[in-house]
Amino acid sequence: MILTRQTITAFGVAAAALTAVLLAVANFVGTEAGESGGAAEYALTLGFSLVIAIALFGWVIPRSERPGRAGLVVAVLAALSVAAFWSGLPYVLGPAAVALGLLGRARGEAGTAIVAIVLGSLATLAAIAAVVLDQAF
Repeated sequence: MILTRQTITAFGVAAAALTAVLLAVANFVGTEAGESGGAAEYALTLGFSLVIAIALFGWVIPRSERPGRAGLVVAVLAALSVAAFWSGLPYVLGPAAVALGLLGRARGEAGTAIVAIVLGSLATLAAIAAVVLDQAF
């Protein structure tokens, strides 16, 4: 699969939308008085996540010379950021790792690229599950 500039941008927009929705759920759904969350926290974490998304999808991914290796690094960061799912980072880093992995596969970096795709996907899914479980309990 060859990723065009438009496809990379679409990945970035989807990651930003996923981040906005999941951070809204984490900050506003089921939040009682005295708990963490609210408008200020939402704005801060969303703004930080969007800056990271713009940097990754607008600059790093299109310019990466070794996207498989870069994807692996981003995937490891995504997996580590699941512990702080409320930060919004896993919802940006996971899809970025997948996009880099897909680019890496297209450029012949099969081993690291596949690991980046799988780990990035798993990190994103784990962070989504963390939000759901946080709301359930």
